[in-house]
Amino acid sequence: FRGVATVCMKLFNATTPDRVYFGQKDVQQTVIIKRMVKDFHIDTEVRIIPTAREADGLALSSRNVYLGARRRAVGLTLFKALNAAAEAYNEGKTSRDDILGAAHSVAGCVLAEQQALPPSERALYEVDYISLADPETLEELNHVDLNKGAVLSTAFKMAPLEETKAGEDCGLGDGKVPVRLIDNMILQPKA
Repeated sequence: FRGVATVCMKLFNATTPDRVYFGQKDVQQTVIIKRMVKDFHIDTEVRIIPTAREADGLALSSRNVYLGARRRAVGLTLFKALNAAAEAYNEGKTSRDDILGAAHSVAGCVLAEQQALPPSERALYEVDYISLADPETLEELNHVDLNKGAVLSTAFKMAPLEETKAGEDCGLGDGKVPVRLIDNMILQPKA
């Protein structure tokens, strides 16, 4: 993130924009830029644009072209896991174990289902992380402060397909390219 902050600082100094726009999909980057603008008293308003999604909830990304139908369907697990965690929070849970436990449960169940399928039908993945962080510092939280809310984020690495079927939509790279998918949700303050 140091590189992003340096490039943005140089750009802001050179152009002195009234406002800049960043996408929520790269939530960690948005937190860093907002903090940099605040800490250095830069007279620029930082606006965060919501993540653009497909109708089924998959976050739009240029990487999605590598997924193909099978890995794309399983890639929705990110969104489902985040929704499960957000639902736990909306039901009044504030502990890390309760909130992330809901997300890990979804991710683990789907992975177990995929592992039980034959190689020609499954799409395997690895969870890089599921994070529950402070919305201003990105420090991992044990409990969500209801006055601040939290940032819930995740990254999954979709593995290359082990076996493909004739005529199957395997995406760009014929299903051989690993694809790292990221997504996040903001848990809004409740107090």
